[in-house]
Amino acid sequence: MDSIGEKIRIQRLTKNYSQQYMSFMLDISQAAYSNLERNETDLTIKRIYEIAEILEISPFILLPKPKFGTYINYHNFMLTIRKIGRFWSDAIKRKKENLPEHINVYNSDIEKLNIE
Repeated sequence: MDSIGEKIRIQRLTKNYSQQYMSFMLDISQAAYSNLERNETDLTIKRIYEIAEILEISPFILLPKPKFGTYINYHNFMLTIRKIGRFWSDAIKRKKENLPEHINVYNSDIEKLNIE
């Protein structure tokens, strides 16, 4: 399993970026950047996001995999999506009620947004 520093090094080499370029972009010394790749310095989440942005990759590529998997309870997920949909639909209906008279919104358009 690759460490975060190793993942950063691989991505940097893939982009043909030098350590000097990366250290310049991160506003740190080249020695400090080298320590990041060798895992001699702990990385903050903010720093991981900065590095990912420079490398034009998702920060999740650099982060370690979760210990307990990535299982999503599908039933609860769908219930949450429906609640958000109802909330959104109700918010649109409230906005429609407060629209000036010269703006026309048809009920058929609003009904298409209803989520049961």
